[in-house]
Amino acid sequence: MKAFLKISIGAHTPDLHSGLRIAVGHLMVDEKNIEGSFMGTPNVSRQRKKVLSELLNDVVKHGVRHPDQRVDLLVLPEVSVPHRWATFITQWAKDHQVGVICGLEHRIDARNRALNELLAALPFRGKNGLKECAPMRRLKKHYSPEEEFQLTNNRLSVPPLRARGDYQLFQWRGASFAVYNCYELASLEDRCLFKGMVDFIVCSEFNKDVNYFSNILESAARDLHCYVVQVNSAQFGDSRVVSPSKTEKLNPLRIKGGDNQTFLTMRLPLQQLRTHQLKGYGLQKDSKKYKPTPPNFDPVEIEKRIRLGRRPRS
Repeated sequence: MKAFLKISIGAHTPDLHSGLRIAVGHLMVDEKNIEGSFMGTPNVSRQRKKVLSELLNDVVKHGVRHPDQRVDLLVLPEVSVPHRWATFITQWAKDHQVGVICGLEHRIDARNRALNELLAALPFRGKNGLKECAPMRRLKKHYSPEEEFQLTNNRLSVPPLRARGDYQLFQWRGASFAVYNCYELASLEDRCLFKGMVDFIVCSEFNKDVNYFSNILESAARDLHCYVVQVNSAQFGDSRVVSPSKTEKLNPLRIKGGDNQTFLTMRLPLQQLRTHQLKGYGLQKDSKKYKPTPPNFDPVEIEKRIRLGRRPRS
């Protein structure tokens, strides 16, 4: 059995248990910036930070203009943010109480190893009502062959597998999810690790092979019976939300094409999903919303997710 860490954040205020609004970021990751980062000259210019700040500000403005569509979680592509800006992202998430999942550019350690990390900055209200944020980083488990090729041919190395971090099961304000870093999702064992345990999974990508990953995403949504949120760099496209539904309702949100930086939002109705999962096949098969759950889908795990919505006794 593969190991993972269970991380509980904001359990005393499970306000996202019934559902949460995801923002899928549509921005271009420049390959020159990726190379500059692992070669020791990251682009941390004011202009680049201004562009990122404009996207973050637009997310906030969207919530002000449309209070019923306020974003709870913003997802950005792999290697899209300089690792030096992790503190900036965390502070923004805390101030605006909007979670951010993003890929950090490679950081080179003292052993000349290129560390590809995901950042999950998950805000919550402390028991005293003050704004808080938990920044969680995780080292990529599986580097792609192309990524390893680029790094090793630039006289760098990747960390040995035993040194890479465990996957994380987040229980955040009543919602349960896991995050994958691009090529990790290609591992059948790894993507089945959280079967029955999650309402959704997130995959942050810098991925040219969108056709290959398209099949993986659709299989994952049905095999895990959860929503799948994929966010890729804009030049490759196919950022989307996949639902464990019939083919005509499989992709309720999808972005492809265009060169302008923007985002699209969608509410994930998590309570509806869990209610469906608890039903027997006889009722599930007639649903117009979701496909039936797969074999060996443990109702005990569904009930554990449902209990996340109950405020703990003081």
